[in-house]
Amino acid sequence: MQVPKGNILIEDEMLPYSDINTMLTNLVEDGFTGYVKLDLQDSSGLIFYSEGNQVRAMEVDPASGSASVHLLPRLLNRVKNRDLAVSSYVTSVPIVNVLGGLFAFQPLYLDYEVKRRELKKVLTDLESGEYSGIIKMASREGTYFLLINRGELVTDRFSREYGQVLCGTDAVSELLDYVHKNGATLNVYAEKATEIENRRRQKEEELEKIKQLIARQDGTFFRAGDIVKVDEYIVREWGLDAKTTFNVELETSDGDLYEYKCQAARKMGGYAGLAPAMIKKMGIKEGDLITIRPV
Repeated sequence: MQVPKGNILIEDEMLPYSDINTMLTNLVEDGFTGYVKLDLQDSSGLIFYSEGNQVRAMEVDPASGSASVHLLPRLLNRVKNRDLAVSSYVTSVPIVNVLGGLFAFQPLYLDYEVKRRELKKVLTDLESGEYSGIIKMASREGTYFLLINRGELVTDRFSREYGQVLCGTDAVSELLDYVHKNGATLNVYAEKATEIENRRRQKEEELEKIKQLIARQDGTFFRAGDIVKVDEYIVREWGLDAKTTFNVELETSDGDLYEYKCQAARKMGGYAGLAPAMIKKMGIKEGDLITIRPV
């Protein structure tokens, strides 16, 4: 799945970590609408903003095109202590509203050859299903991107296009007329609006379960060496039985991920009890902040 570009502010500019933080702060203060792309080497980080408010942060796998939702600090942890290529693209609010749901998009049409006068059926199916997503049209005239929101094409009265996204009312009509008469190759990634909303709520509930705790060495004699201890109150907040053993994912401030078994304990407060071997393996020390979530 190719995410269409908006109007370019910067593209593939190498920036150190400190400058990236400054840039993101400035975009918020300036009321930025669009998205920032971070080159994470093996994936891409996308941060969407609407009028200066962060909408969503995602990591996109370039091979599969799948996108996963993360907290922004987790993405930024991946880029500490190194320079990386950064791009930022201006779009409209309606475009951000659509692209912000790409974590839920599914391939509906892949390299689908639309014959003459067949386009209306495709658009009717998308409309009746109230799909939101990305339509990529390739023809002899070039490649264009259209967006749909709840089955309706996203159009703009004042702008013909934002980067690769065609949105001007007249321009969209002209393209649809051309494809209707001559055909094109379609790739459509979308999902029903109701399902996107369900997935959004689910993702937000998962993100709310992420806790930031202080690492504390817990090396009592009878202590199992591969079990993390957290306060029983947190375990109950996660909706888990405080008497069971379950798996958690730990993330260090450098972005390294580890999975361990976990148990509830009393009076842990804001601490995570870790065996000495865990602390050594994770390359952290007592007092460091870590994030933890059930898996």
